[in-house]
Amino acid sequence: MGAVWLEATTSTPLAIGLGNASPLEVGLTLHHTYGIPYLPGSALKGLLRRVSARAGLSEQERAVLLGAGPDPLRGLPESAAHLVFWDGLLDPGTHKPLQLDVITPHHPAYYQTRGTTWPTDFDDPVPIPFLSVKPGSTFWVPITYPEGGVGWANLAARLLEWGLTHLGLGAKTHSGYGYFRVRVEEQKTEADFAREVYERLRPFVERINPQDPVRGVRELASKLSPYPPGHRTQTLGAVRERLLQLGLDKKELQEIDRILKSLESGERP
Repeated sequence: MGAVWLEATTSTPLAIGLGNASPLEVGLTLHHTYGIPYLPGSALKGLLRRVSARAGLSEQERAVLLGAGPDPLRGLPESAAHLVFWDGLLDPGTHKPLQLDVITPHHPAYYQTRGTTWPTDFDDPVPIPFLSVKPGSTFWVPITYPEGGVGWANLAARLLEWGLTHLGLGAKTHSGYGYFRVRVEEQKTEADFAREVYERLRPFVERINPQDPVRGVRELASKLSPYPPGHRTQTLGAVRERLLQLGLDKKELQEIDRILKSLESGERP
């Protein structure tokens, strides 16, 4: 199990949970244990659902990220996503994250009667104070993934980054609330590691020559063997391409093929 992290800092005030039960007229989402504002994982997953629809992801891709609904034809229950979206907790270095804010409905009777009372220019505005999260408050959001799921977690993090930056989170986003500056700490995939290993060992690949190719491959194998099999793939592919350029006899090819196959299987040649 690994994790990709998002560092999300509010660039505008954040009003999340305004409809929560509260002794005041307006609520605010606070952690039930720590009493601090946080970003609920359910809200982040809901935002990701919106972004994935905009991004044109297929149903299969969305099922991996978000889970799939029940299948009544086959009698299958709802399947969980392969990723886990945790609550975004406040960075301990954020000082006094709450601020006093105000909503001022200009036509309270119109809203209270659901439109049965007409709004007029004679209505009295009624300021309603409430708490919001001030700009500059930083939250850490982890997305955890199972073995082999780092690519999906990176994709989810990038989609969430776009959503938090352009769509916002919480209430009053159309009034400029709920927008973030986001930094993503992605985890490297095996392809990333394989590319790094190849760049490191490219001189040894280019050093293989027709005069003594077996020696060149053995030298490369000694450099490559400490790496996990998944990190060797790009280098081994480059070796095979290099060998196609050389006119080798059958005996040399058999010996080199034995070395390469042992590297591909994760063994030491």
